[in-house]
This record gives sequence, structure tokens and C-alpha cells, in this order.
Amino acid sequence: MSSDTESEEKHLENGCWIYGRFYGSWKRGTYVFPIDSEELERLDIFHKCFLVARGKPFSAPITRQSPKIMDLGTGTGIWPISLAEDYLFDAQIMAIDLNQVQPALIPRGVTSKQFDIEEPIWDSLLTDCDLVHMRMLLGSIQTDLWPQIYGNVFEHLAPDHGYIEHVEIDWTPRWQGDDQPENSSFQRWSELFLSSMDKSNRSARVVPAKMQQLIKAAGFTDIEHKVIQAFVCPWTSNSHEQDVARWFNLALSRSFETLSMMPLIEKQGLTYEKVGELCARAREEICVLQNHAFCNIHVWTARKP
Repeated sequence: MSSDTESEEKHLENGCWIYGRFYGSWKRGTYVFPIDSEELERLDIFHKCFLVARGKPFSAPITRQSPKIMDLGTGTGIWPISLAEDYLFDAQIMAIDLNQVQPALIPRGVTSKQFDIEEPIWDSLLTDCDLVHMRMLLGSIQTDLWPQIYGNVFEHLAPDHGYIEHVEIDWTPRWQGDDQPENSSFQRWSELFLSSMDKSNRSARVVPAKMQQLIKAAGFTDIEHKVIQAFVCPWTSNSHEQDVARWFNLALSRSFETLSMMPLIEKQGLTYEKVGELCARAREEICVLQNHAFCNIHVWTARKP
């Protein structure tokens, strides 16, 4: 039996099946997305999508010879694992998540820790870090706790050369010009999903001005914000945009039910069948080559002075 299979079987013991998906039991209700093998594969696909879109795993400058890094909400651990194997061989990396879904075998220098970053005290986490990385955490964090999260990240960074990097996807579809189709199922899905997360007090909305304000209020300087367009299908003639679109289409196709099944049933009162039908229509819509919709990927980097 492979270590990945052993790891999967172990974490599938700690939870329950609801709405056809497996959800973790530790601090149940804190995290409303599944942690089954289908979800882990989706997260790994998104890792590839981000890597293709950005061309590198992180943007923050790292100058220390043996850097200390934390990955908050690490998921499968693919980001810290690839970092240790392919980029920063001497780094000390702590991979943190509410659920222990990381593989049993991980590279030297990487440690996996089960921890809820909504906790106010982070005494057990790595300090004096060169980089704290967060990716796709909107929807997983209680909305009013973001100032506390950013404040704790600030405290765990090294002065002068410690950086935060926060990456998020805006799930609101956009269209160039007048290309928006009538009665878009993707747009309807987005509206219902984001509304559901608002009702859960775990907003998944990307509000750039608000994010910038929160990062600045935590004490960070040299704040940079980059926006990358990710088309939902590879209609463009630009080869790089096509590559990003292929990976984003694959990841997004697997995201509709994963992200919205529990929220839409429990916060919007939809039936399991109705959610499935909406997600199926959205999947079909984003696979039409004439659909020029895109989502924005947001990347914030900032330094602790």
C-alpha cells in the first residue's frame, strides 16, 4: 500500500459523508468544504493552475540562506512539498491545516501541523519567518477574524525581510465587452455561492480595497497587488493564456459542487438535486469555446518593516 493511500484512508476515518461528499470532523462546521480524494485532486489541479499562471510558486523576495516559511491552509501540502523539492532545498517549512490530508511521506525540512489559524494564539507555530504563504482561504475564515489573521502573520514574520503572500480567486465571472450570455448559470452559481458564504459569516468575496486596507492596518509596508486574468476556456490566441485557461477550466469544473453543495443546501434551502443541476449547467457553460468569461486571480505581497 502506498503512503498516499495510507494517508487518505487515515483522514477518511475522521469525518462523515454528507450530500455525497466526505467532510472532516475536527471542529466540525468551521470548514464547509469536503476533504475527500476528489477534493484533494482539485486542490492539486489548482496548484498547477497557479504555477502556470504565475510562472513561479511565490513572488516575495527571499534572501536568507536557510529560510523559514509557513504555508497556512496548506491542503494537500503540494505547495510546501514542491517548494522543498524543486526550489528551496535548505528551507524550514511548516505546512498548517485544519485537516491532516497531507501525504505520510514529505521532504526533509517540511513539517505538517494540524492547527486552526482562527485561534488567537499561535505560540506553537514557526516564528521569525521569511515568508508566510496563504492561498484560497476566503470562505474558510470567519469574516471578522481577518484582522486577527493578518496581525498574527505579522507577528510571526522576521522584521525587515519577512513577507506575506496571499493569493485568492474572485469567483465572480467577468466578460470582455458585450460577450456576457443571458441567464448565465456560472453567474447564478457565483451569486448563490457568495451569498451563502456571506450568510455563514465566512465571506468568499474578493474586495481588493478592503484586503489592501487590512494588510496595511496590520503594519505591513511595500504592499503590491497583482491581478491575473484566468479565462474559463482556451479561446484566446495567446499561448500562455490558453495554457492557463486549460488548467483553470479543469479546476473550475471540479469546483462548482465541491464549493457550493453544503452552502447552497444549508443557507439557500436548495435541494441536493437542484444544486447538482445548477452545477452541471455551469460546467457545460464554461466548456463552450465561444464563452469569453474569466475570473481574476489576486496576489498580494507585503513586507514587515
